[in-house]
Amino acid sequence: MTDGRGVEDESDDSYSFDIGADPLELTGSSDHRVLAPAPSGAGWVVMDGPGAGSTVLPAGSTTPGEYQLTTALPSRDEALSGKSPMIIVHCPHSNRGSIPRLLASVASASQSTLGLAAAVLLPSAAPLAHTQWLSSCQAASLRIADPACYLRDGDLLKVKKINSYAPKRAPYLLRAELDIAEVLDAQRLVGANLLLSPGSVVDPADAENSLDTVFEQADDALAALDDFERLALNLTVSQQWLTNPVLRDTLLARLIDQEQFDVWYIRVQWPSSLPTFHQPTDRKLLDGYKRLAQLATDEDRLLLLPQTGLTGWLQLGFGATAFGASLAGAGHAFREESQRGGGPTERVQRYFEPSLLHTVERSAHAVVATAAEYSQCQCPYCPLLWKKPDWDHQLAELHHLYWMGRLAAVESMTGRPRPAAVRRTVRTALKTAATLPLTGPNVPQHLPVWDQIL
Repeated sequence: MTDGRGVEDESDDSYSFDIGADPLELTGSSDHRVLAPAPSGAGWVVMDGPGAGSTVLPAGSTTPGEYQLTTALPSRDEALSGKSPMIIVHCPHSNRGSIPRLLASVASASQSTLGLAAAVLLPSAAPLAHTQWLSSCQAASLRIADPACYLRDGDLLKVKKINSYAPKRAPYLLRAELDIAEVLDAQRLVGANLLLSPGSVVDPADAENSLDTVFEQADDALAALDDFERLALNLTVSQQWLTNPVLRDTLLARLIDQEQFDVWYIRVQWPSSLPTFHQPTDRKLLDGYKRLAQLATDEDRLLLLPQTGLTGWLQLGFGATAFGASLAGAGHAFREESQRGGGPTERVQRYFEPSLLHTVERSAHAVVATAAEYSQCQCPYCPLLWKKPDWDHQLAELHHLYWMGRLAAVESMTGRPRPAAVRRTVRTALKTAATLPLTGPNVPQHLPVWDQIL
């Protein structure tokens, strides 16, 4: 299986939707349920209790007395209005069935002040699997099927090679000339409601011509839209495009000229040396992200930053609209494909500490818990996680992803404007970290750098 950076390697192409085991469903749930009008307008999404997140009651059906109605989830166009931040939840390669409930939990906790997007990588599985998973994510306002055309440009980025399943899953990747209609149809087939242009890699060695090609592909995609469809300008770039002043200024200037696109979906590859769940501390890269986010808000564009985790969350304070995360580390970072060999290693027991904006080793949790202002997490997953005798990686990952959603709604959580809410959250975490005797990878080394650019 892929770690999110390349193409999933299944044993055969009959791969079907792996619903997996929802750990909260297995422990039993209250019969009490809360309903929210679905983003599509077709019925209600169950927000709590059995079947949370993936069950929709038919429109016009009578709601039983034990059900409570709550605020409507935003529609696609409401989510793309720019009024509220968003989180993009990338489909994980395992435990997919736990995501619909998580989305509902995040929506409920944020009182529908947050836009939710569910995203799949088209070459990673058969179309039916993607269709089933996207349709199960009923709380998501946006459904995205990334064509991953950057895989065609393995000489420009360090990505996995296109494997033997591509002819059935994403045949457009193997064409000598990219067929824009085929790329769009592949997204429509699985139920995407925000289409992406191909997202080919922009070559830093031939900047102007490469940008021309990518924008021409996007223009062709825009011209091929049906009524009521929406398209995002999809770009994939190496970190050079944000760290090199000349390349960055070229990119930003050309983006301004593309007035026909109101949504930008921009993926930046990070170095493979970055440890799992750690944030980049390269000041040039972070300044580049900041400039990009500020440009988006200045030009009234929506900037969506897939696979960026907390670094993408930070950009909400500068004008970005959305960032992406998932259960696995690759959903939090689009890193270079590493050439490291060796067999499997024992998984590190990790726990995301919201008070530090950092993932620490399990053993460090007791240290963090000594902080004066620390309070035990009351997310849907932690009570069971800490009750179990053995460490449950799935529950820890769900806790982490849940908090990514809560942090995306930091504006409504704190009652402050988004930039101020992000600044205060970072500086509070920095002060907390300074009081704790943390060592090694448990030290949130990104916080001082973030504080400098805020």
